[in-house]
Amino acid sequence: MAPKFTLSDLSHHLTTFIVSAVALLCLTITATLSQPSLAADESSAPIKTSVILPIATGAAKMIYDEVISGIASHPDINVSTIAISSNADVAAIEKEIEANKSEMIIAVGNRSYKLARELNNNILIIAGGISGKPNGIPTVSLTGDPAPAFAELKRVAPHIKDVRLVYNDEINGWWYKRAQKIATDYDLTIIGYPATDIKSGVKLYEQLLEDAVPKITAVWIPLRSVVPSKTILPLLLEKAWSKKLAVISNNPSHTKLGGFIAVYPEHKKMGGQLAQFASHHFKKKKIDRIVGTKNLNVAINLRTSSHIGIRLNAKERANFDKIFPTKR
Repeated sequence: MAPKFTLSDLSHHLTTFIVSAVALLCLTITATLSQPSLAADESSAPIKTSVILPIATGAAKMIYDEVISGIASHPDINVSTIAISSNADVAAIEKEIEANKSEMIIAVGNRSYKLARELNNNILIIAGGISGKPNGIPTVSLTGDPAPAFAELKRVAPHIKDVRLVYNDEINGWWYKRAQKIATDYDLTIIGYPATDIKSGVKLYEQLLEDAVPKITAVWIPLRSVVPSKTILPLLLEKAWSKKLAVISNNPSHTKLGGFIAVYPEHKKMGGQLAQFASHHFKKKKIDRIVGTKNLNVAINLRTSSHIGIRLNAKERANFDKIFPTKR
């Protein structure tokens, strides 16, 4: 005889079914939600990074320490430092990188950059604080980014209308193209004289000085060029003085010698920019392969500024990081 089911039995079975279904649904939702959370936790783990830098002393060591401090302050980067000598052994450096379980390498300075290019591994290499050719490696250059550099130039000398420079496409063509792209934002025109070697570069500097317009033109000296600054600087400063031209540089020592202003890196902030740049490349975000340093200090020569018609009061002078000539 078939068992009889009462309305109460039916209600009990229905309740049990609903409770089981809800429990299963909750487990499914929890598992689904936990997967992206786990992925997010995994992707947010700091990137194990070996930072290669030269062994240094004195002022150079202080600069490298500031850069490292800036890199290490970034939450995406877990830093292990490797200090190298001029005759560092590549195989030994590779073993140290492997021992660090590094996922990325940041090479700070020209010497570190040259060594990193010799490493035999598949780890992403980022270069920072170099002045020469990037050669395809993602790089934060010592050269100041044109945007903050132009902003500083126009703050001090708003009457400047054109910036002229002798450049080499392989070394600093990236800067020239970037400068041209943003120049109109600062009411400037960028005029480039492309040089291929020292001989052509010297002739082009002579042409540039001939073309330059007094009080309107600024002459830009690239940080690295086919014509070494020590070769061209004496002639350039002499002619610029006689024509009352503003000479801009990325090297404050040029300002000390008579240039108008120099824009140069604030090293700890450059380290922070380098870490952010490296993190973006590691995560395959869309970003340029070479950029200039964005956080800049500014040096000025007051004697030169006065000579070209720019006189600054005490409040305006307080905005500069270095002032030449220095008080005795």
